Amino acid sequence: MKTLWIICLSLCLFLSGSCSGDSNKASEAYVTRYGTVIRVLPEKLEEYKALHAQPWPGVNRILKEVHIRNYSIYYRDGYLFSYFEYTGSDFEADMEKMAQDSLTREWWKLTDPCQQPVESAEEGVWWAPMEEVYHLD
Repeated sequence: MKTLWIICLSLCLFLSGSCSGDSNKASEAYVTRYGTVIRVLPEKLEEYKALHAQPWPGVNRILKEVHIRNYSIYYRDGYLFSYFEYTGSDFEADMEKMAQDSLTREWWKLTDPCQQPVESAEEGVWWAPMEEVYHLD
């Protein structure tokens, strides 16, 4: 399932206007912003929230190792919205590193059953990219 997530995030790099990939220089590091959306199954919402109320330290560690920072997930009306910033130089390699992490894969086994791609997501895309409409630094 997370291979689909990697594909989604990789698509953000290449599809103009398909996600919040506007970039700028911050602290001399190249930053790319990403916003994505997915549905949460109503019967799994509380389980999903409980998992994220106490995320596994190893999962947070790998996110930092693959240059993801300022990562947030929001909920509204059956949808989960994520935002994060990527500061690395090889997004695809970093996403593959995360996908190969055994602890992260165990985490995804718990979170994936809580989620359902939105109807407008492209085939094989788990978290669908959103278009950035406005950003203020």
